[in-house]
Amino acid sequence: MSTFTPAPQFDYYYKACRKGDPETKAVAVSYSPVGVLADASEITGLPRDHFEVHEISKAEFEALHSQ
Repeated sequence: MSTFTPAPQFDYYYKACRKGDPETKAVAVSYSPVGVLADASEITGLPRDHFEVHEISKAEFEALHSQ
């Protein structure tokens, strides 16, 4: 990529929820799908495969992140 071409700016936000949780309550939120799994695993002590990742809006991310 040329230095004259601006880098695309994409804003993606993710939350990790326990698999099978009907409320899809967030355990962790992050800018990275891999990072949010790592955070959820560290917070709960459960393996990463116990969580599922959902893409969320910026407003939802900010609301969850501020809690």
